Amino acid sequence: INATAVPIATTADGTQVVQAGNIGGMAEVMVAFEESCVPLFTNADSADLAMLHCVGGTGLGTTMALSPVEPGSNVAVFGAGPVGLSAVQGARIAGAARIVVVEPIRARRDLALKVGATHVFDPNAEGANLVRRIQELCKGPSDRVFGGGRRANFNASGIAAHIGPDFVIEAVGYDRATPKLEAGPDPTGMLQLQQVWDVCPTGGHICTTGVGYPPEATVSFPANQWTNGSKTHHPSQFGGISPLRDIPRFVELLDRGLYDAKSLITTRYPLDKAMDAYRDVVDRTTVTAMIMVS
Repeated sequence: INATAVPIATTADGTQVVQAGNIGGMAEVMVAFEESCVPLFTNADSADLAMLHCVGGTGLGTTMALSPVEPGSNVAVFGAGPVGLSAVQGARIAGAARIVVVEPIRARRDLALKVGATHVFDPNAEGANLVRRIQELCKGPSDRVFGGGRRANFNASGIAAHIGPDFVIEAVGYDRATPKLEAGPDPTGMLQLQQVWDVCPTGGHICTTGVGYPPEATVSFPANQWTNGSKTHHPSQFGGISPLRDIPRFVELLDRGLYDAKSLITTRYPLDKAMDAYRDVVDRTTVTAMIMVS
């Protein structure tokens, strides 16, 4: 899509009408350009299909497209909103052995277990022990090197280099406002980004999805780990998916009952209640606020 907004209509006084990003949204009528459309052949519910936009689609993409999870691997997902919960499902579908979710809100931890997580942690309860707890959980079966095991080498900060989840997904972001339900340990999201880096072992993969951080927000890593730590970072834009290729695949997952969209749609709103939907999402009193046009 051309980055320049293309007028789709002209009002009576000559004002040109454009759509946000040339794709519109939150309107009863919109003009869809051909290059923005993905043809689908399905009887799936429209609300379920709507989960495959840049929320559910992003989560699935992190574990199935951008950093494909391998069968039998260990996956850690930080954040159990609709992005994180979709990443959990992608990891489950891909055959992950352990799927560990870090989420401060109890109801979301329960939902994570429902859709595929094997273990959940409350970051507020774990505190400074969180990284170590996840690493120990994802530790190999043996530390006997000559028997196929791995030894955990710790750096000066006490962070193990060779144990931990094979894939780490960040789906936390930062708090634009104080939530009404349980808040995480750091509203800026910087602590969570640091933990995502720390928990990833040598040879592991990190996929980040958070956007919109303030310009002054920074995280820091040991230079040697950054330049020669054998960690692969996948910064995510829409989960790294190709919509024309991947959205039909995700629809197949819906049709076959492998991706549970309905459990993630916790509230539905008419179009004229869109601002209430935004408010509930900010307050974290709902997981996904689905706006129904008709």
